[in-house]
Amino acid sequence: MPDRAACVEGPVMLGPGQVTASATTDSRPDLTALVRGARRGLRRDVAALEAGLDDAELFVPLARGIQGAEEGARVELDRELEIIPHFLVDPEGLRYAALFTRAEHVEALAAGLGWQTDGEELRVCTLPARVACELALGVIDETAVHGLVIDAAEPSELFLRRSELASLVAGQPLPLVGYVSELPPLEDEKVLRAEHVVPPPAELVRALEACLATLPEVTAHELSRTFNPERDLEPHLTLELRAAAAVDQKAIAERIIGAIGEHVPPPGYIDIVFGDG
Repeated sequence: MPDRAACVEGPVMLGPGQVTASATTDSRPDLTALVRGARRGLRRDVAALEAGLDDAELFVPLARGIQGAEEGARVELDRELEIIPHFLVDPEGLRYAALFTRAEHVEALAAGLGWQTDGEELRVCTLPARVACELALGVIDETAVHGLVIDAAEPSELFLRRSELASLVAGQPLPLVGYVSELPPLEDEKVLRAEHVVPPPAELVRALEACLATLPEVTAHELSRTFNPERDLEPHLTLELRAAAAVDQKAIAERIIGAIGEHVPPPGYIDIVFGDG
């Protein structure tokens, strides 16, 4: 999330479940650790977060009080309650739903943003974590509200796109590609090599061969389709290069991408990996 955010109001409806409206409520500290772990982006870390949702709670900062819910009281939802939370807004005016794993995380952010409830001291409500995620999913349309931020401005801050949040709610967690792309390869990861059901585009192969002809430091190459269950959403092209250890790998990769980028087939990206030549 950007360093600066602002608050807006928007109605959301909560279905059957439980809600506690309070100014200070303890949360499960292990959920903070699970959210922080999910920042690696690996499928297994996201799965650990998903598994913890049923035994934890999340905090919602309230722009308006919940009618019929007294402070500190647990309310059985045998009727529909309207929750009007605070949202985050980035400098471009894009809005994001906000949830928190701890009450102190809400307080730390609210102090800088001037969040209040009905013009008075900020109140929060705690919801079962999965219910809170379902609630957030219901307002994220990628037009008015662009995603969910958990623990904004904290070390555990986690941004989820709508598709990623939907996978959590459905119990089918996906890798978080925005985070996992920054994670170096791990020793215990397994990469599966897939068959070329459809051959690589001829235009890509020609552009690649022409580019490699200008890179004598690359001594060998192999183009394949691979799938890493921890990182990938679907199989994709991978280019394995053999070159001397002293070469500028970043410069070579950028040159190749510049030559073949417009020809890369769906899902629209290619991994370039180096081995000693």
